[in-house]
Amino acid sequence: MGQRWPAKGRMSMSEQDLPVRMRQVLQPLHPVWGTPLRDLRRSLYAEQVISALIDELHVCEYSAKMTAKLALIQQETSRMRVVAIGHCIRLHFIPDEAPTEQERTRQLLIMAMRRANEADDHAEGELTGLRKPNVEAEWLRSLELWHRERRRWLHKALAAVAREKE
Repeated sequence: MGQRWPAKGRMSMSEQDLPVRMRQVLQPLHPVWGTPLRDLRRSLYAEQVISALIDELHVCEYSAKMTAKLALIQQETSRMRVVAIGHCIRLHFIPDEAPTEQERTRQLLIMAMRRANEADDHAEGELTGLRKPNVEAEWLRSLELWHRERRRWLHKALAAVAREKE
């Protein structure tokens, strides 16, 4: 027996479970799907590199005690970037007929980016602390470079979301 498809113009089974109907593909993209989402993804890319460097630092070179706080902060910086990207994606699927939900989600997006920035501040303090136990200079330069990149792209995304509202 063949698979049964919904009648033309009707929602598929997965769409019925959503709280609001998904936008159709031909509708314009929500503004945050442009520059803000691109910049958040670039920030997350830099975050992934930092995660790998911290893991390498922890596994290969230094004690868990020395990197434990940095790894804990890293979890928060990563989580907040993932949450922010999730809110960007959600905004695209909230219909124009739900402006209250759009605005609430936009505010949650901004809050997630600000919390990521705060976590970055804490991470910067921990990275500075790594200089004291003489972490290999090249490793430290890589960590600092990718930290600057994740912050730069996060700040660009936040500025783009602010411009989108104007």
